[in-house]
Amino acid sequence: MAAKRSIKKTATKTAKKTTKKTAKKTAKKTAKKSVKRTRSKITVKDTMDTIRQKTGKMSLSDFAQSTKDELMKLGDRIHEAADKGIHVVHDIADDVHSFAKNATDLTKLKIDLHNLKEERTKLYALMGEQLRNLYITNKLSGIKIRMKADFARLDELESSIDEKQKLASRLSLTK
Repeated sequence: MAAKRSIKKTATKTAKKTTKKTAKKTAKKTAKKSVKRTRSKITVKDTMDTIRQKTGKMSLSDFAQSTKDELMKLGDRIHEAADKGIHVVHDIADDVHSFAKNATDLTKLKIDLHNLKEERTKLYALMGEQLRNLYITNKLSGIKIRMKADFARLDELESSIDEKQKLASRLSLTK
């Protein structure tokens, strides 16, 4: 007897669980179907009615005037944007021009510096050779007189090199 009761209880519990699961599945399917139905009910007529309500049933001439006004506003905005674009292009062109001019000036200075340093090196070599010849001939006492022009030229080269280096340090290729 007790065994029959436990079997009935178990069967009843299983049936209830199965019924609940089935009910949940059915509810989900029904909910999905109702959503699908509401979506498919929207028609072109409903959409047009909504547009008419929002526009306040405009006449064709009012609509044309409204569209014309909107297009004029759009044209003005495009014109303003184009003007701003032109100013930006001019500013960029000025910056590029300034950069190119500075780069050219700096390059010229660097070339001049290189040539002056090269001339100085040659003068050192020539003066060294003359000094060596005077030493060999035991005529070192006349160095001041014989090399005076070379020393003057060397002083000129040194001052020119210093000036060019100062100018080059003032020039900048960055803003």
